[in-house]
Amino acid sequence: MSDMLVFLCCKGKLKYTAHRINIDDPFITTTRAMQEYFLLSDDLLHLPRRFVLDSTDGTMSETVCYLKSDIERRALEKWGTMEALIEKQQRKKLLDDEEKRRRKDLGIVYDHLKRTKKVESRIEAERKAFGDREERVSFLRGSSRVVTFAIISNSLVFAFKLCAYVYTGSAALLSEAIHSLADVLNQCLLAFGIAQSIRKPSPNHPYGFSRARYVYSLISGVGIFFLGAGVTVYHGITGLFHPPVLEFLPAAFAVLTGSLMLEGATLITAFRQVSLSAQEGGLTFKEYVLRGRDPTAVAVLVEDSAAVTGILLAGTALGLSHITGNSIYDAIGSIAIGGLLGTIALFLIQRNSSALVGRSIPPIRLKEIVAILENDVIVRSLHDVKAVDLGADLVRFKAEVHFDGMELTRLHMKTMNLEKALEDVQHFTTVAELEDFMIEHGEQILDVLGSEVDRIEKEIKNRAPEVRHVDLEIL
Repeated sequence: MSDMLVFLCCKGKLKYTAHRINIDDPFITTTRAMQEYFLLSDDLLHLPRRFVLDSTDGTMSETVCYLKSDIERRALEKWGTMEALIEKQQRKKLLDDEEKRRRKDLGIVYDHLKRTKKVESRIEAERKAFGDREERVSFLRGSSRVVTFAIISNSLVFAFKLCAYVYTGSAALLSEAIHSLADVLNQCLLAFGIAQSIRKPSPNHPYGFSRARYVYSLISGVGIFFLGAGVTVYHGITGLFHPPVLEFLPAAFAVLTGSLMLEGATLITAFRQVSLSAQEGGLTFKEYVLRGRDPTAVAVLVEDSAAVTGILLAGTALGLSHITGNSIYDAIGSIAIGGLLGTIALFLIQRNSSALVGRSIPPIRLKEIVAILENDVIVRSLHDVKAVDLGADLVRFKAEVHFDGMELTRLHMKTMNLEKALEDVQHFTTVAELEDFMIEHGEQILDVLGSEVDRIEKEIKNRAPEVRHVDLEIL
């Protein structure tokens, strides 16, 4: 309990008391005297006043108080008996309780309607963002086609290269066979990632599963690094110390030629898909490869680029070994292919890990979204603005917003009958009536604020379709 320093004012003169009192001592404020004893301001004019300095919040504030005994005496003079006063207090309590229940019931109904509207808006937003399963599958159809084509072609290439290695014993061909096997396994992972990413949001994953493709693309990169690059380099180093005997090289060249055609067809398909996605996203081809929304098509593109380059390296190594009769060139070609795979793997690991950690959208696009808020008359200032790429053209935008209270009040006044409100205020005779009036309109202003937040969120989503989740914190 805090202490109060009391001053006594009698007949216009201020007298200081020499003691401090506790807040529980019998002093009553003007508001309590009018609310609990049903007195008017005129009834308090000739009562002795005490000026209380309260320091409950660390600062001194002055409040006018009266002795409880003086207030009770004046109330008895006005209402006749204590029983009449108590009856009036009880009646007021019943009315207040009834009003509280009415407000609570109205609040429950209003909250239910508001929650229903929010749920409907959320469902509609999810439908637009994710669609039904057929729409989500259609959204990823280009990536699925690229991955499926890559799985089929790389499976055939793996079989051809493995047969060629069995006939020739070439380390470079074995490296290429391992490379193709790694591609098949990794592209199966990419296909599984696509299947996971089209799942609808759940309570445990409210922002959906769009990042699943980054997860499986990352696993694919790790697989290439260890299974592709590691085994290939190891086999090449072994070939340096124990050079194999190369046989049936014409068959090996034929297999490499066929593999080059199949890998080239897959590479062209992936290139077209990435170019189309880059054009749709308003990015250059290079920008899309580095940070585009579709990691699966990019993974197939870089893997097949490495495959085509690897076939050329294997062909060159075999050609040098055939011309010179020295199989060391074949082993060197195997090591070079392993280094190429390691480089591709590190690129995929870095790209997808960056997306999983959560990266901001391009600064230019962020400024465009911020401008939508800054140009709104209801917004006074913005703080702590963030926009995170969730993958698959999904962005989460967050900002702390300082709303303009004057503009909110003006919006509320447009819905009011100001003449009637003025008439109501002029007929108020108690502080309780004024409090009820202010509470009612305070709630309505909060409703206006909620409506404005909803309006701004919809405007951001309409003008920036990639923004699917908007979190505005009110300062």
